[in-house]
Amino acid sequence: MTRIGISVSDFVPALGHLDETVYRRVSYVEYGGHHPPANDAGMRRLLDEGIVGDMTRHLVSVELPDALDIDNEARLIAENHVGCEPRYMVTDFGYWRLGGRGERNLWFRPTSLDREVAGHVARNVQGLSAELGAPVHAENPFSLTHDGELSPREFMQELAERGATLCFDIGHFYAWCVNEGLDMERELDRVPFEAVRVAHIAGLSEVRYGDRLLLLDNHNVPPLRGCLEVLRTVKERCPELGWVTYEAELAPAQVQHRGLDAIERVMA
Repeated sequence: MTRIGISVSDFVPALGHLDETVYRRVSYVEYGGHHPPANDAGMRRLLDEGIVGDMTRHLVSVELPDALDIDNEARLIAENHVGCEPRYMVTDFGYWRLGGRGERNLWFRPTSLDREVAGHVARNVQGLSAELGAPVHAENPFSLTHDGELSPREFMQELAERGATLCFDIGHFYAWCVNEGLDMERELDRVPFEAVRVAHIAGLSEVRYGDRLLLLDNHNVPPLRGCLEVLRTVKERCPELGWVTYEAELAPAQVQHRGLDAIERVMA
């Protein structure tokens, strides 16, 4: 059975984004904060009070395109999760930082989408999964530009052929198709659904840049109808889909409820 969860980030009291009625609706939270989840006040409350049963993790410092030292990287990840047991981990196949590993070094940028980099990503997710004893999935990132001979969808195909498992971010995929003027159905038909274990879905917002109308990834609005239709396809065509995460950590509670309502209708 596929489980529905919601994203959370570092707890900031001033934001007031920890509405208990939202989190009691889901079976897990996907924590994407910059600090150890056991030290985060929001996560501690959700887990200690039994508001949610499980947590998963969106890593924000692991750079999958790099030639990682698997043992050292696994050690750092394990240290970050002392006192918690994430059921899975995901991270975008891009670069998350410039310089150090802290939140002040965040500088996400896309990787070159070529076969050599795909080899690094596949090796890293498989090696980290084995060392950590929990699956690590590669996620297609949002980007307005890509370098390399492969498209994002072709890159996912290459990863799947190399044995990597995937987190399919529907909003990132949908925005890429629309922004590039691609045939959505044609691209969707070629997604390697057999490798997808997790789906992310979030809101998208329209912006105008010059003479172009673009969709941008946005975690404070409900999912678009088109993204929900893609989720329906994912539900029908992913034989091992176990988790659907609504990424809405920046949204007020009423928006989170609306998004969950829509996702639940699709997944029913």
